[in-house]
Amino acid sequence: MKAISGQKQRNLFMIIWVIASLFLGWQLGQGQYSFDTPLAVPNLIVMLLCTVALLIWIPNPIKATLLEKSTREGPFILLILVSTVILFAVRDVVGPPLLFVLPVIAILMLILLKRPLEKREGLYALGLALIAGVTGLGAGWITYIPTTLWGILQIFLVLTGLLAGWGILRFTGLREQGVGTSRLLSEGAVPALKSFLTGLVIALPWAFLNVLLGAGNGETWVKEWWQPVIALQPGIAEEAWGRILLVPLLFLVFRRVSGSRVAFAAALYVAAYWFAYLHTPGGVSGVISAVILGTLYALPVSYLCLYRDLETAIGWHFWVDFVKFVFAFILFN
Repeated sequence: MKAISGQKQRNLFMIIWVIASLFLGWQLGQGQYSFDTPLAVPNLIVMLLCTVALLIWIPNPIKATLLEKSTREGPFILLILVSTVILFAVRDVVGPPLLFVLPVIAILMLILLKRPLEKREGLYALGLALIAGVTGLGAGWITYIPTTLWGILQIFLVLTGLLAGWGILRFTGLREQGVGTSRLLSEGAVPALKSFLTGLVIALPWAFLNVLLGAGNGETWVKEWWQPVIALQPGIAEEAWGRILLVPLLFLVFRRVSGSRVAFAAALYVAAYWFAYLHTPGGVSGVISAVILGTLYALPVSYLCLYRDLETAIGWHFWVDFVKFVFAFILFN
């Protein structure tokens, strides 16, 4: 019955995905790339339906058992609210330099876990870190620090973020339940490549909407044909620290007053909206933008990364930014 139900959910997503892709793809040829267009609201509604269908199709793999800790609703809600307020306040006070703290936190977690690192995980994490670091050297949207320092930061963010995040998931037993898995580590290179390509396909309507909302209008740094490939940097790095590291860290906090399934879901949602808030100017307007970005973009890629596999999420994230950079290249050249 579960397989049949899962097939129906997949089919529902595919139908909405096709409608959204055709509807949004048709608009790309109209040349109106701004949030202030008559079709902006219908576009958001269509994308919301597509997002909900995706979240239904990819369920939480953590099984609720009778032995699991029951959720203490009052303390649980209070902990979520306090954590959210602290995270949002820290973003406003510290700003972009906050990213320099994350590798330190990840290293401290690795020390506290006191578990030996697996060689294959280390090599894979290092490989992804080097790709993110090299492509980060061309991140033209970064202006507050030199791109050389930005590229070095990506290496540390990815390497420590993946290893610490995977370590927490293994320590808590969630890795065995299929949370935060890597297709390459579990099945090999070919399945990992298939997952990456699947991510590209799934991301299509989200990539179209990103352009239609004007996301590429400010990317005036894109001057060369090869520069859209730099999308690999956020595609890899932000999945490492924004999903694989941050969500398990929050899970360690929330599981003190709740069972694993509910605690992890709460951690995923809080991290998703905070991650979206990091991509806004902050303040009240930033909160409103974070609700939209978090719902339509951060939640889908979080589900793909943590409830499906890392490679699908990297492909999805890469394609959304890649298409944006390609349109920026066309617009400004």
